Amino acid sequence: MNNDFYRNLLIQHIPIHEVLLDPSLFENVPENWNIIVTDVQNSTAAVSAGNHQLVNLAATGSIVACLNIARENQVMIPFFFGGDGATIIVPDIILKQCLHALILHQENCQSNFNFFLRVDSCKVSDMYTKGATLKITKVKLNDLHTIPVVLGDALQMAEDDVKSKSRKIELSDMPYNLNLKGMECKWDKIAPPVDNNEILTLIINAQSTELQSAVYSDVLSKMEFIYGDVKKRHPITIEKLIMINSLGQLKNEVLMKFSELKWVEVFASAIRSFMARWYLKNNPKGRNYLKELPELTESLMVDGTINTVISGTSKQRELLLYELQKMKEQGLLHYGYYVSKTSVLSCYVTAIDDYHVHFLDGDQGGYTQASKLLKV
Repeated sequence: MNNDFYRNLLIQHIPIHEVLLDPSLFENVPENWNIIVTDVQNSTAAVSAGNHQLVNLAATGSIVACLNIARENQVMIPFFFGGDGATIIVPDIILKQCLHALILHQENCQSNFNFFLRVDSCKVSDMYTKGATLKITKVKLNDLHTIPVVLGDALQMAEDDVKSKSRKIELSDMPYNLNLKGMECKWDKIAPPVDNNEILTLIINAQSTELQSAVYSDVLSKMEFIYGDVKKRHPITIEKLIMINSLGQLKNEVLMKFSELKWVEVFASAIRSFMARWYLKNNPKGRNYLKELPELTESLMVDGTINTVISGTSKQRELLLYELQKMKEQGLLHYGYYVSKTSVLSCYVTAIDDYHVHFLDGDQGGYTQASKLLKV
């Protein structure tokens, strides 16, 4: 069995733009693994109605549900946050449990928030039969965070399949319930590290699979030249983090996690937020958590496309978009972007001194807005 395929992948310790140019560093995802896709239907309308944070929570919940199952089964899995959905690659051993949990998550989103979360999966072997490719490696992004990097078109094909059909997955006959323990949404909108700077959300898609390595390496090199490295262009700094004090947001988080409004949980969540203000400033473990948070935030993802949220000046944006437009006119890529004044975080925290990862989007549904331009 290859349940430990992803765990056993070698970690690359060179910059992503260099990794992308070396095909020997990538391995094919095993045929008996599976691609799970979730996607909020009509997310553009939901974002336009001011529900972008709920859409982000639904996407985050998709990943958290599968991560909790994977951790229970001691399996390591790659995942990608898309703002209005998620893509998770899992082995057969946890597929049924994940789909079962995600259908419960789907029902909860429908009944409590009145939007439909598409949920589906496909076998990697079926994507290979269709001629798709799916190659993966792991890259050390910084001292704390290792991310999956994917080349190929299988994930995009799987997402397109889910969006183009309405296959309904029935709940399996198993006792497993939806477990979103660890999902948190305690941070308010986050201003850029430098006053008067902006947040740029970008989606970049090479015009063919064969072009991905060279195009994405070139794009990331240009981005680094214009904005600086990942750390320098990162939208999150400790100084700009502010905890929410909105009862409405706390209620939504509880509804998303427990399917019903449990006031005990709302009260407990409010207390945790209040206590955390002191704890994160005065306790060594709390201060360490804050220090780690920016490095453990998903600000750059390569899943066959480039998805990233960065901070900089309007002049830097104009320079980068000029370069991207030239590459588009050369037939190398398509791109979509959205500019906002702040970014938003949703989080998965198993314990303040244990595993935590944070999912980043531009405010007002940055990834959703960027994807609209990508399709033009």
